[in-house]
Amino acid sequence: MAKRWLPPLAAAGLLGLLIWILNPPQPEISSEETTSKNGESSARFVGEPRATSSQSTSRKSQTPPVADLETGAGKEIPGEKILIFRDEAAYRRFLSSMPGGDLLGKIDRLRAIRIRDGDWLRSQIQNSGSVQAPNYYIEAPRVPLDFKEKGDALYEGVGAKSLELMGAGEVAGDWGKAVVVAVMDTGLSAPTAGGMDEGHGTAMASLIGGASRPARGAAPGAKLLDFPVLGKDGIGDAFSLAEAIFEAVDQGARVINMSLGSSGDSAVVREAVAYALSKNVALVAAAGNESVNRVNYPAAYQGVVAVASVDASRQHLYFSNRGPQVAVAAPGYEVVAAWPGQKYVEVSGTSGATALVSGVIAALLAKEPGLTGAQAAQLIAEYADDIGGPGRDEETGRGLVNLQRVLERNERGIVDVAVAGVTLQEEGSLGRVTAGIQNRGTETVNSPILEITIGNERRKFYFGSLAPGQTAAESLRFDLKQAQREGGIGAGAAASVRGDQRGGNDLWSGYFRISKEK
Repeated sequence: MAKRWLPPLAAAGLLGLLIWILNPPQPEISSEETTSKNGESSARFVGEPRATSSQSTSRKSQTPPVADLETGAGKEIPGEKILIFRDEAAYRRFLSSMPGGDLLGKIDRLRAIRIRDGDWLRSQIQNSGSVQAPNYYIEAPRVPLDFKEKGDALYEGVGAKSLELMGAGEVAGDWGKAVVVAVMDTGLSAPTAGGMDEGHGTAMASLIGGASRPARGAAPGAKLLDFPVLGKDGIGDAFSLAEAIFEAVDQGARVINMSLGSSGDSAVVREAVAYALSKNVALVAAAGNESVNRVNYPAAYQGVVAVASVDASRQHLYFSNRGPQVAVAAPGYEVVAAWPGQKYVEVSGTSGATALVSGVIAALLAKEPGLTGAQAAQLIAEYADDIGGPGRDEETGRGLVNLQRVLERNERGIVDVAVAGVTLQEEGSLGRVTAGIQNRGTETVNSPILEITIGNERRKFYFGSLAPGQTAAESLRFDLKQAQREGGIGAGAAASVRGDQRGGNDLWSGYFRISKEK
């Protein structure tokens, strides 16, 4: 397949996605998004003015310090601390004694404050009745500038077909109707974006609820709450994120989208996440783009839907973080999204994938109003398409989100087997290609067949039966040294069963690039 590479607009790695300007003016993201709603709320539907504590606190644009990518250490914000008090009396006493200007934020229900660090704090902390904690940077995940040159797969751009890849291609204007989705990001109302990060929130909003091609989300009928926890530079702090999560839940959000992340485990964010989960809110967050075996926070917290990213051929992107917390995957390579100034852009990374999943959950909640947010999140994981190793894996979790399978889960008589993940492993002088076959229908199938091709070798494998949702896998080995000399090897897989009603997912073909021996 011929590849199309677009020239980068600027130093794209500074944004949590790669962005390219595509074409001129577009329609509004959604007719509802520019309609003023509930003017008294501290959060707002897109188009309303809003002031929050995180906005009113002055913070100079700055680049977070380099983190230890494996451990996540090293992104504490200098010059400030978080204090969490053991009892209400100590909390109130400390607040009343503070010098003016030192308080940067407070969360009464947690008896927690964000405070400037300095001589006064150090003189008071021992007898304050509090526990001191760091405040961590949060930011839109950055994408490595050299990512096109890495990975074993030739990545295929998603473009405007992200919804089709997630079984949501038949989206209608009322999908997501009346479901409140909180967007934790940069602001959504800027008419133009002055920097590469400033339009991040607008792009994410379009992937949740965009109604116009080519930038569409699965929930164009949803009501979006704007929580600008990130500044124009795409950087924010954990305390402000915790504040926003509490506010969003109290204002009726059923889905909270967090296309952002932090390397630090923040006590206040952990408490805010627990509060949202206790109210059955679906929390969706980016796994991160550092290409490490560690999922960023808040995606790493139990109960949060941690989202990885894949390309149009369902291949895991090498920079998408891995770990046992990864729940699902979604399209995240050259995905068309909206941008301030009536532009379209292409975005890459776990940020966009996260927003797409939030839109799917909102669509499901509108279609099945009896579900809670937590139940909807569980269903989209349970009925995801297995695209990695058999079963849950640390790269793509349960697999690629498929809304169609969720909506059809109670419809009897669907016969559908598909090629699941195809992966390559190097084992000394041999290579091994493993392919899976998954039953994506609603009936148990008997005698399914999986055919694997690697180079010039082809072999069929026969299985007894597969229950709905079950995956099985087989492997073929090949001469790795020969493949290294040739720079790679072609592979293919085909799944079949008698009575299969959906042939579009039965075939897979690709080419694995393998580094030549030095």
